[in-house]
Amino acid sequence: MDATTLTAEDRVQIVQIFGELRENLSSYMSDREFKMSNAQLFTFLTYAPVCLAIASDRDVDESEIRLLDKITKDIDVNTMVSLDLMEVIAIATEPGEIMLNEEFNMRVDSELLYLSRNIDKYEENILAAVKALLKIDKDPSAETSLTQTFSKWFEFVVKKNANRNDKLELEKVAKYKEKIGL
Repeated sequence: MDATTLTAEDRVQIVQIFGELRENLSSYMSDREFKMSNAQLFTFLTYAPVCLAIASDRDVDESEIRLLDKITKDIDVNTMVSLDLMEVIAIATEPGEIMLNEEFNMRVDSELLYLSRNIDKYEENILAAVKALLKIDKDPSAETSLTQTFSKWFEFVVKKNANRNDKLELEKVAKYKEKIGL
């Protein structure tokens, strides 16, 4: 996606999507005092399916914590969000007093663990935000699309993590994917 090729309708849609994302995550961000820029929000939500899959059995155990740590270890907003994408998402208004990318990079893994452990409180809002973010996808079938990335996250976590409750986890993940529209 390139900001120079966006139509006026595309620009309005981006503003609406980020408004929807912020609305859906407002209680989480307020509870956690986690004020994110648009790029940080995009990065955070890109990893949200991992939290949903990990928490699908409602028990975040040590192996899941290690898996989450491994997955989130190298999150960096500047490498996650290309300059082209940064230009596109900058169309949406940024909130005031956002954290620096360095602070976000240091904190995001613990926030994702918190989210995994407290998914009951935020589940519907996270699902709605992830679904809203998918509206950015212009070609959902493309290998590098968000749609494909989210599907891969769900499948990867369940494959690495399915245990004694694997039927429950698989059913829950299937419901998540359906709600998100994957």
